[in-house]
Amino acid sequence: MTIEDMQDVDMPDEVVFPSIMNRVQALFFDFWIVVAGVIGISSLIPENAESGYIGLKILLFFAILLIYEPFGYMTGGTIGYRTMGMKIRQFEEPAKKIRFGQAYFRATIKIFLGWISFLTVSTDPHRRAFHDKISGTIVLLDQVKKS
Repeated sequence: MTIEDMQDVDMPDEVVFPSIMNRVQALFFDFWIVVAGVIGISSLIPENAESGYIGLKILLFFAILLIYEPFGYMTGGTIGYRTMGMKIRQFEEPAKKIRFGQAYFRATIKIFLGWISFLTVSTDPHRRAFHDKISGTIVLLDQVKKS
C-alpha cells in the first residue's frame, strides 16, 4: 500500500485526532524526560575533561531516546503522549498497538527528520506527520467524540 492509498483509509467515527499543539507538547515533555535520564545517568560517570564527557552525554542522549521512544510507542504511547491523552496505533487497524519493528522505524525516522516531519500534520486528513505516514502509524486522542 502506498502513502497515497493510505489517505483513502476510512477511520471509525469515534476516532479523534490530536492537534499539532498536543503533539508538540508531548514531544517537549518526552524531551525533558530523556534529558533527565541523561543527567541522572551521567551524574554517575566521573567527570574527566580529557575523556570526551560532552560526546558521551550526546551519545547517551540518543541511546536513551532510541530505547525510551520505541518502547513507549509499543505500549501505546510515551509518557508525554499519555500525559496529553494520546495513543499511537497502527494506521490500517487503529485498535491495534504498533509492532516492535514499526516502533523502532518510526522513532528513527522521527529523529532523523526532526521538526520537518511535523510539516505534513496540518495538510493531512488524519493529521499524520511524515514519520507516521512512512511507518504506517497514526496518533489518536484517547477519547470518544461526543455526539
